[in-house]
This record gives sequence, structure tokens and C-alpha cells, in this order.
Amino acid sequence: MPAADLHLVVLAGGNSTRIRTGGPKALLDLCGKPLLAHVLDTLDRLHARHPGGRRILVLGPVHHSALEAWLRKEGRLAGEGTGGWEIVIQEEPRGTGDAARCALGALPAGGRVLLVCGDTPLLREETLEALAALPGGGLLSAVEEEPRGYGRILRDARGGLEAIVEEADCDARTAAIQEVNAGVYCLEADALRAACARLGADNAQGELYLTDAAVEVLRASGGGILRLEDSGETLGVNTLEDLARVAARRRAAILRGHMARGVIVDAPELTVVEEDVEIGPGARLMPFSVLRRGVRVASGCVVGPFAHLRAGTVLQERAEIGNFVETKNAELGAGAKAKHLTYLGDCSVGAAANIGCGTITANYDGKRKSRTEIGEEAFIGSGTVLVAPVRVGRAAVTGAGAVVTRNRDVPDGATVVGVPARPLKTSAAEAADSED
Repeated sequence: MPAADLHLVVLAGGNSTRIRTGGPKALLDLCGKPLLAHVLDTLDRLHARHPGGRRILVLGPVHHSALEAWLRKEGRLAGEGTGGWEIVIQEEPRGTGDAARCALGALPAGGRVLLVCGDTPLLREETLEALAALPGGGLLSAVEEEPRGYGRILRDARGGLEAIVEEADCDARTAAIQEVNAGVYCLEADALRAACARLGADNAQGELYLTDAAVEVLRASGGGILRLEDSGETLGVNTLEDLARVAARRRAAILRGHMARGVIVDAPELTVVEEDVEIGPGARLMPFSVLRRGVRVASGCVVGPFAHLRAGTVLQERAEIGNFVETKNAELGAGAKAKHLTYLGDCSVGAAANIGCGTITANYDGKRKSRTEIGEEAFIGSGTVLVAPVRVGRAAVTGAGAVVTRNRDVPDGATVVGVPARPLKTSAAEAADSED
């Protein structure tokens, strides 16, 4: 099949009524990225192999404004940034068959169309590529021990596709079938267009079923079924319970990838690492640590337990973040340590600096955020508050409980104590000088 013949369609027109959060489920967070972003990322990689095809996103009438705003912000709309997704609105919720018909109306004649649902974020590019390569097209199926909620695959005497029966239309015998429809199809676009035009709504839900059109097309073309024995890849998100199940699988996969590259994870079931986190080999993640998207951790670092590294955190080699420490837009140099009960936000910490228990970088004054700079080999005493913008110099020291106020920089090698922090008086002569 020529690369230019494969069009990609994502059906995301649902009203998210079962989610009950008030917003679109497509924008719910999954390991640091919206649910829909996982689907689009996978399809964008597939599109790179088939660059001539179009990319269509079908949205519904309820949440399309919020989704369009997100797509525009991310530069993913056709003609904007590096995007290329065209939006089609399904004005009435008449079923998946009508959603497919709306998408096909935006596509040229000819070629194939790969259709996926916008709430199946674990689908792999390799699986979709294999489906697209099936002669005559095909659909994706999976085996579910408890197939509740899915359409069932009915096969004929030779093992080919006979029908797909939605659960609402199943009798007891059909409901017991464990092979289910994953809602992913690769079909000839013109044949699907014609089949969708013939769809009726004579079913339990009174909707136009894409499954009926897909079966008609595949039976005519001799298409096949790509069956997955592990149904985890095809899990969809219809409820928040589904989202938690999908997130657990994705987190486990992320951690397996890091461990395969040499990262020590003491308790994977008690550790959260989001998408797009870089961790060097030999780094160690201790239990109850959370590393958000955009964090970078170099080799030999130790994180946790009970640490929270937020976006923009960079740990250089052998840096250590300990229990109940939170960082955000913070860079720690090689060998720097913050071991206990500390907040480091919008700051840089020099190599080999030591941040004492209870330290706070007060980076926000209610209107703007400012930075704190802590020099190499500095020693920040327990309970210190650093009110940004401020700089603590190389090998400087703050005493326990010191409050270093904004723009009152601490020179290299100096020691400050008190509230507000002042240079430590170390001799009678220095005391007399300070009184003059």
C-alpha cells in the first residue's frame, strides 16, 4: 500500500457523561499528558511513515471548544506549528457510524482510512502498522476474561469475521464470547463511505453503528482480524476507574523502560514517573517518589523517599533529593544535597552545596516569581528562608532559622544569621566596626 493512501481518523466526539468531571475526558491527565495526546502522539509517529495521508479528529458539540483551544495551544492543528490535525464536528451524537461518516466527508476519494477511538491511549504504533498492512484491511480484536462493555466478535465456520454484536444487542450465548472488538479499523475509504450511507439505527441504542459498516466492508474485501492476546493495549477510558487502570499500566511500562536502561527503582508499585522524564543509569528512585514530566535526573543521583520533583527540575551527577523535599524549576549541581523537608522553587544550587532541613526558597510574592541562586559548596542551615530574588555566594553559610531577605545577597564565604539575616559578628573588633 502506498504511504500516501493511509488517512488517520480519531473519533473523540463523546460527551464524557460517565466521567462526571464537568470537562472533556480527552484532556484528563495521564502520566503528565492529556489522554488524547497519547493517541495523537502514536498516530503522528505512524503518519511519519505515511506522510501523504490526512489526519482527521472528530469532535462532538459539547466539548469541542476546549479541545480546539488545547490543540491550538500545542500547535497541533493543520496549518499551525508542526501540527496537521483537521477538526470535524459531529453536530449530533448519532453513534460511531455517523462520526465516521462526518470524517469521511472531509477526505478525498480513494485510499484507506485507519480509525481509532480517542480514549484508547495504550495503543502501540507497531500494532497499528501491522493492522494497516493486512491485505483487504482489517480490525483489531482482543481477548477479555470479563468482556463486559465491549462488542463481541462473531466468527464464521472458517474463522473469518461474521459479525460484531454490541453488548446491548447480545443474547446470553453471544455475551459469553471473550473475543471483543477493540474499535480500531483499517478500511478502504470509498467502501466505508458507501457502507456508512446505508446504515440504519435498528438496534438497542438507536444509533448508527460503525461496526455494521466495518463488517460489511471487510466481508466484501476479504479483510482480516488482528487479534491481541493481551487486551491491555486496547483498554479504553469510559470512567475514572478505567483511567486509573490505564494509568497503572502506563506507569508500570514507563518504569520498566527506565529500569531496562539502568535506573534503580526500589519499589515500582510505589513510585510515579511521568512521560518525558530523563533519568541516567545508576540513579536510584526510592519509594513514594513522584517525578513529573520534564524532569531530568543524571547518573548516580538519589531521589526519595517521599520526594516530589516537578517540571523544570534538573539534577546533575550524584545530586540527592531526600524525604519530603519538593523541587520546581530547580537545578542542583553535581553532588548537591537537599535531604529533608525542603522546598526549592525557581532556583539554582551549586555543586556540593548542602541544603539544611526545613529550607524554603520563597519564590513568589503574590504577583511574580523570582529566582534564588545558591553557590557551590554553600551551607544552608536548617530552617533558612531565602526570599527571592537573592544570591548566596560560594562557600557561604546561613545559620539555623535565618531569613535572608530579597536583594540582600550573601557574599562568597560569608556567614549570616538571624531575622533578617546579618553577617555573623566573630570578634569584638568586628562588633565595634558594625556599631560605627
